[in-house]
Amino acid sequence: MTSLLLDNPKIGEEALELIWENTNDAIFLIGQDGEILHANPTFTDLLGWTIEEMKGLIPPPALHTMTKEQHEALLNTLREGENINYSFTKRMCKDGEILDILATYRPINKGEVLAVGMYKDFTEQMEIQRQLEESEVCYRKLVEFLPEAIIVQNNHHIVFANPAGVKFLGQDSLKYIIGRSIWEFIDAENKESIQHQLTDMVVKSDGAKPTPIIERLVGFENKDFFAEITAIPMVYNGESVMQILFKDITARKLYEEELENLAYHDSLTGIRNRLSFNELMGRSIVSASEKGEKLALLYMDLDKFKEVNDTLGHDVGDELLIQFANRLKNNVRGNSIIGRIGGDEFLILLKDIKDSQSVKQVALRLQKTLQQTYQIKGHFINTTASIGISIFPKDGMSSEILINHADQALYLAKETRNQFKFYN
Repeated sequence: MTSLLLDNPKIGEEALELIWENTNDAIFLIGQDGEILHANPTFTDLLGWTIEEMKGLIPPPALHTMTKEQHEALLNTLREGENINYSFTKRMCKDGEILDILATYRPINKGEVLAVGMYKDFTEQMEIQRQLEESEVCYRKLVEFLPEAIIVQNNHHIVFANPAGVKFLGQDSLKYIIGRSIWEFIDAENKESIQHQLTDMVVKSDGAKPTPIIERLVGFENKDFFAEITAIPMVYNGESVMQILFKDITARKLYEEELENLAYHDSLTGIRNRLSFNELMGRSIVSASEKGEKLALLYMDLDKFKEVNDTLGHDVGDELLIQFANRLKNNVRGNSIIGRIGGDEFLILLKDIKDSQSVKQVALRLQKTLQQTYQIKGHFINTTASIGISIFPKDGMSSEILINHADQALYLAKETRNQFKFYN
């Protein structure tokens, strides 16, 4: 291109004129004394000053807040042959508007021309930058006092956290976590799954309110806790990042678990209550039917329990029921279901049994352990239990029928006490 212009001066002049007249940047010539000698149309379009209006004005009126001394220092730099590259400054328009300008100067030092200058209007970009900075300041102020832990992550690295977030990660200062990964401070068995869920939450957000996930995490000092985690996309420092909110819900989770425990477990013995037992038994019957397995239901109560209550008091009676339930738990397989359905009546569901003989062995073992002496509040109590047994599917295909038939067998066992009877 340079060779073409040198070989064809006319073409070169026309090309330079096209650039001068049509470029989007303001280009101007600076005299040895600092006066604007000549400027392209964009200069006037940008600042409003014409060459005639600036003639003889030193420093030029567009140099906002620049003193004569500062202007002279700028000229001396150019006189010494030094370039001034991409300097952010401000310039004033004829109507008083102040523009953000990216200024570049190239020394010429030829004849009356000292240098050529170029102004690029950066007002819009600088306003966006100011808005981003103001937004960041507002964001920091907003989240600083929130109780939820807020952590901003960019490409798996922390770029910001509010005080609650710093504390959540077990640190004393933000400087200890910046640039590091969240997963250096907290852990989880399904860490990768959580990361994928958070990424999906951001990708699929579409401005809608995200649905939090609840996970068990391990924090500093290997402390287990439950957290409600939400991720949303945002722009921070001009970059797309992920904002993650962690809310410690351990207390709430424990409370919910306690409520669930109260809803499905007997408050005295801690084993399943009637509602929960029936629900689990129903599921077990469905599963056993699909797999072709057998179940055994043992319906039992304590012999002469009323006499213990009447003679030794309800405190002793309650403790007897607790110890009775513990003996049941310690003498059946772990997949068995044990429940208290009221008073001194208990149910045990044995899963995947082989035959009646294997159930008989369990009943004999229970009989033996349940008639051992109980020691409660200084009292030595000898009591026994009666057991009625029904078998699925032989004795019934539903919970109601199996319980009813086991109850009938129990009625027969109680005639002599300390016996077990199969439904016949």
